[in-house]
Order: sequence, then C-alpha cells, then structure tokens
Amino acid sequence: MSPDARRFVRDNLFLLAAVLLPLVVVGFFLMAAIYPRWTVAGPAFDAVLRVGGPYEQPPMKVTVDYRVRNGHIEAVVRPLPENGYSQPYRLVLFEHDTLNARELQVDIPDRMEPDEPPRTIPVPDLASRQVIDQVRAPDGYELRNDTQHGPGLFGDLFGMHRYDQTASLINRGRVVPIALPSRYQYYTPVTIVAWLGPASGGQR
Repeated sequence: MSPDARRFVRDNLFLLAAVLLPLVVVGFFLMAAIYPRWTVAGPAFDAVLRVGGPYEQPPMKVTVDYRVRNGHIEAVVRPLPENGYSQPYRLVLFEHDTLNARELQVDIPDRMEPDEPPRTIPVPDLASRQVIDQVRAPDGYELRNDTQHGPGLFGDLFGMHRYDQTASLINRGRVVPIALPSRYQYYTPVTIVAWLGPASGGQR
C-alpha cells in the first residue's frame, strides 16, 4: 500500500468503520438466513393441515374436526347445539414436491339430528396414503404459525392495521412458506393433522 493510501486510511479510519461495520452485520445476517437453504434438504413428506375458513350462508348445523384412527384420517361430525356456532374447518394438503396446497374434498353433511351420534367420514383422496401421526415429520420439519402485522407505519397512521396469519414448515433454520388457497389465508391458525408417506403401490 502506498504512503498516500496508508495516510488516507489512517485519517479516515472512523469513517471507514462507520460505513463497513453495518455492511458486515447485514452480510452476517444474510448468510445466517441463506445458509440453511444450502445445507438443509427440502421437505420429504406431504402435510395434511386443518384450516379455518369463512362462515358459509346458510351456516352448517354441524361441528367438524379431524383425527387419525387406525392409520387413516377421518372427519368427525357432530350435531351443532341449538344457537351454537362452529368454525367451519377444512382439510388442506401441502404437497412437498410441488410446494402447492390444495383443499381436500370431504363429504360433510350440512346438518344432523340433535340426538344423532357422531359420524366418522373418511377422506377419499388419502385412502391409499401412509399416515404418520406425529407433530414432527420424520425428516425433522414442523409446522409454524406466524402473525404478520401490516401494512406498516403508514397503515397504522391511517387506520389500515391488520393481522395476517401465515404458516410455514421449518427445520434447523430452513423455512418453507405454505401458500394456502386464497379463501383460507386470513383465518385461524393452521394445525397439523398428520404427515403422509408414499401412496400404496407408489401411486399418489
């Protein structure tokens, strides 16, 4: 380094540090965010999710939830008490190979007699799939719900503040966002019902 260059560095050391230090910090955080993408494999299992949806008109006169029993996922439908309200839960399948999420069709009745016992209804699309009944997938991924505040400072000032629910799969720092079907994007947090292994006979 020439004498003039050394003199410039010495005379402007504080200024150089003030410029370079934030860049180093930003670079560190960028590397911390990007590194898991290089070292952690993507999801290897499909996820079956329970999501809350918009209330329908006329409202359904039943309550619906989902469970795993004997290696299969089924809907449990019960009559809704008089003057009761029920969140219309639905099933969504997150496909790990395409990173797409689609609603699973389940034949849920609109109403039941008040004294009728619960009905269990299978999910046809999943009849041939291996069901893994655990919170964490065998490859280490877990479901995480986040609340995003928006649309920012100006939105808060002008009364446009809102909360957006987002769901992701996470594993050792790698985050895989789940883009839910549009009608389910702003409702209750998503919950995991089960993970899916390969279909019987290798068919999806």
